[in-house]
Amino acid sequence: MMGAIHQMERELRAERASAGRASAKARGRTGGRPRTDATKLENARILYENSGKSVAEVCEIAGVGRRVFFTYLAEKRTE
Repeated sequence: MMGAIHQMERELRAERASAGRASAKARGRTGGRPRTDATKLENARILYENSGKSVAEVCEIAGVGRRVFFTYLAEKRTE
């Protein structure tokens, strides 16, 4: 008896979540974090390569996250 009630609650919750995602998509909302501006990342890369500053200092000055910056550097090196 309790299992059936829990199953019904899970299904209702899934339906409401799906309806919410569909509603947001209809309003033009896709979700997720906004992408970091490519010009900020490029400026940070130039600053990092042409100065003696650490990655942490460069990221703070440029206003980008360290993880995003390292990912960007890795992409640039493979190109």
